[in-house]
Order: sequence, then structure tokens, then C-alpha cells
Amino acid sequence: MAAISESDILEKRIGILESLVFGLADKDTEYPKAKSTNVKCIDALNNVHSKINVSVAGRKNITETFNKLSDLQKYLDPEFTDELTITPSAKTEMILAEEDFIMQTASTMQKLKELEPIISSEHVKGAPYFSSSSMSHEKMQELSQVHLNQQDQAAHLTDKAKALLGTYNSVITTLSKQFVVWDQMLTDMEIQAKPVKKAD
Repeated sequence: MAAISESDILEKRIGILESLVFGLADKDTEYPKAKSTNVKCIDALNNVHSKINVSVAGRKNITETFNKLSDLQKYLDPEFTDELTITPSAKTEMILAEEDFIMQTASTMQKLKELEPIISSEHVKGAPYFSSSSMSHEKMQELSQVHLNQQDQAAHLTDKAKALLGTYNSVITTLSKQFVVWDQMLTDMEIQAKPVKKAD
């Protein structure tokens, strides 16, 4: 088996990145290689920077806000409020309260680390199914659609089962009422059938 060159590895990584960025879209149609452009990235950034400077020129409030962005980010950070309101002992108690969850997460991470050599093995990488990101993406979409269909079917069966249970309960209730009526009628008939004792 021929050794894989660095250019092949780089080309493969670029292909994976393009699949993640463009998905199922046709990259060559939206961004043709033959299309010429004179816009440079640095020139575009400088143009945007110049427009921003022109927009805020003479506006003290905006300039002061820009100067205080770091302070605003600091004050808006939830951790800043926690530092002011939660004491170190309270933080310790919170961590101890989540000890079981932290230990479970650490155990799960350890298992994932142990499984990493298997996931990164050449057998998995060389599998045709996993070698193409677009194929994997399409397969995941198919599986997602199947899962959604199964959820709809389960919901339909649940509704149908509820309807059947409702019908069953109605039938049982009706029969119970009818049995009560029949029992009362039978009792009345038994009373009427008893011979009446004649008075001496």
C-alpha cells in the first residue's frame, strides 16, 4: 500500500471542511474557481474599519461606549455577579453538592478517552461509509427522517390506544349501570313473587 503524502492528507482535510461548510450545496456553482475578484480580504476589512470610524466620528456617546466595551463585558458576565454574591465557602458547597455528577462525567470522559484509539483506528477511517462526509451527512438526514416518522407513528398509536381505552371505560360504565338496573328489577320481582301472609 502506497504511503499517503502530506498533500493528500491536506486535500482530504480541506474536503472535510468544505463538506461541513457547504453541506449539500454545490460549492463550484456558488463559488466558481474561474470567477475573478479584485477584492482582497485586508482591503475589505480596512474599508469596513474606515466606515465605522466615519460613522462614530463626532458622536461621544458611541465612542465612550466603545471604550467601555471591556468593562461592559465584564459586568455582564454571570461569573462577575457570582464573585460579588457567592462566598468561597458557598462555591465549595455547590461543588460538593454536584460531586456525584462531576465524578460520573469524569468517568464517562475516561471511557471516551479509552475508546478513542478504536474510533481513530485505520479500520474505521478506511470504511467507505465514513470516508465521505457528504454520504455521512445524507445518511444522518435519512436516519433523522426515519426517527421523526417513528415518533409520529408512536404518537398516532398512543392516541389510538387512548381512544380505545376511553371506549372500553364507557362500555364498562354502561354495563355497570345496566347491571344495577337489572339487579333492582330482579329484587322487585322477588319481592312481588313472595306469598303474602294472611292475617289470622
